[in-house]
Amino acid sequence: MSAKYECDGCGECCRQKLVDVYEVDLLREPRVGERMSPLREPGLDGEIGYLDCGGGGSCFFLDGENRCGIYPTRPVVCVLFPAGSDQCQEVRREAGLPLLEPKVDESNSNG
Repeated sequence: MSAKYECDGCGECCRQKLVDVYEVDLLREPRVGERMSPLREPGLDGEIGYLDCGGGGSCFFLDGENRCGIYPTRPVVCVLFPAGSDQCQEVRREAGLPLLEPKVDESNSNG
């Protein structure tokens, strides 16, 4: 059984990475297209652009509380960047933040 992590809202994933944008992302969230930088050449696997979340600040959709303003319709790449993943832990390490610890499953305690 794999460990479960809970996002603590540090926002580093939305500050340090390029977010690949695919056509399906634009269908699900048209505002992404308004902020997307197109690629000069066709990308891999249908990539049509990117959001530069590390080129001058934070992702355009990160709110003042370090939460995603388009969370239900965020790009696929963001969905594949879960709290506690290797990528998550790496951006936290780069930012000088402590690594996320797995959540304690209180439903399995004998108390």
